[in-house]
Amino acid sequence: MSSRPRAEVENMQPDLQNEAFPRWRIYFGLYFRNIAANLLGFAIILVLNFFTPMTSAWVGRALLENGAGHYLITLFPFILLAVAMLQYYFQCPICAFLSARARGQQCDKYSEEQIKRRVLNLPILLAAANLAVYILVPVALISSSWVFALFPMDVKIVSLLFFRSVMIGLITACLSFFIVESYTRHVSIPLVFPEGGLTEVPGALRVDVMRRIRLLNLAGTLTPMLILVVTLGFVLRDVMGTPGFSRQLVFDIFFFTLVLCAIFVVIGFRLNRLVGRSLTEPINAMLDVVENVEKGDFTRRIRVVSNDELGLLADAGNRMIQGLAERERVRESFGRYVTPEIRDKILSGEIPLDGEKKTATMLFVDLRDFTQYVESNAPEDVILSMREYFTKMEEAVRANDGLVLQFVGDELEAVFGVPLEVEDHADKAVSAALRMRRGLAELNEKRRLEGSLPFRHGVGICSGPVLAGNTGSRDHPAYALIGDTVNRASRIQELTKELDCDILIARETRDMLRGDFPLREKGVYEVKGHMSPVETYAVPADD
Repeated sequence: MSSRPRAEVENMQPDLQNEAFPRWRIYFGLYFRNIAANLLGFAIILVLNFFTPMTSAWVGRALLENGAGHYLITLFPFILLAVAMLQYYFQCPICAFLSARARGQQCDKYSEEQIKRRVLNLPILLAAANLAVYILVPVALISSSWVFALFPMDVKIVSLLFFRSVMIGLITACLSFFIVESYTRHVSIPLVFPEGGLTEVPGALRVDVMRRIRLLNLAGTLTPMLILVVTLGFVLRDVMGTPGFSRQLVFDIFFFTLVLCAIFVVIGFRLNRLVGRSLTEPINAMLDVVENVEKGDFTRRIRVVSNDELGLLADAGNRMIQGLAERERVRESFGRYVTPEIRDKILSGEIPLDGEKKTATMLFVDLRDFTQYVESNAPEDVILSMREYFTKMEEAVRANDGLVLQFVGDELEAVFGVPLEVEDHADKAVSAALRMRRGLAELNEKRRLEGSLPFRHGVGICSGPVLAGNTGSRDHPAYALIGDTVNRASRIQELTKELDCDILIARETRDMLRGDFPLREKGVYEVKGHMSPVETYAVPADD
């Protein structure tokens, strides 16, 4: 765990509201880190040259007499200049984009997708640019010195220094990659990817964990050993023919060094593979489980194979999956008592706790003479019949974008237009009533074949303002609709018994209808609990 103070970590987070931030911190921060990698590479060249055993021989004379020192002094400024120019080309679009965003403007020159791709590819681009510069610039300077006789140098000196330039280029490229990538993770990426999605950017180069480990192995193991072997070869070549020279001893020393380096390179690559697998296999297993969780499968768990940070992550992932599974069970159980639409809105907090006024259409459907049916039949037959009937009625409601609010005894209450807004909610309610009629006919046909008595029901529909909200007690809330429209729809349903019809709608619903429904005026009636009479219309059955 990190011991860095929380305040310091928070201060590291980028602040896009500061207009100057993208212009100086990102721009110069990237420059500082990449140039620092190159300065370190140049320092390594000087140190290696100083401690090379053959410095006292021809290297020392060449540095003082043959102009190789001028080569080193001249080489590095050209390298820095080339690196700086390439870096400006690569990172300029990023800084321009972030500076424009900080000012609340759009960057017309570059698209957001281009910038995202450039931010992700920047560490790789700068690393490749560094390596290319350390190869091409020495070649250009050496070629020009030979062509124009600027710096007469021995071929052995030029070969050794060029080889070291290439090796240091490899080290500098590795340093630049890791340093720049770390900086972009803390600064650039949070600004360009505030909501994540880094893996979804098309054209972005991906350096997985295994490649990072190989790159680190190349920089820390293979490159130094290669430098050692080649430098030793130059030394042994230089001392060949000197007094006291033992050809066999020189060959034995060089062969021993070569075998030693080969053994440890092989061991290093093998260890590299083992360490990489110890990281990538648990990560891939986690990704596989997470993919199944995303598909709704909460039965699988991450296999914990270590007690390091990956083990802690796996344990935390398993606890998270278990919590998600429990929440899903609660969600599904909750959905058995209310409709999924209401469930999702309640769980997401979209339904106002204080209520909201809406215009909707209410529908009540009630089984007739059901009390006598209950008294004359076995309880299990009654429950089964009710379940079959209400299943048909609920299918009719849902097929027309309505919501079943509750089942009370042998009555069903439904609404159209709340909380899911539907413009033609009156038409939906009447269509649902017609489908209920057909569903009841199908159910009665089945009951006749079974030798059971058919069911009859009445449907009452009324449109108007309602108060919708999450009512009930603090510990036991319930989504419900309140208002005169609800009461009128219930009373209209009761009128179906007196008027001998199965579907009866109010004038308010008729006025909101957009479709062409066959209606038959039934007259104006007084209903219980309402001072004003109700104008009703029946929806006749097809002849």
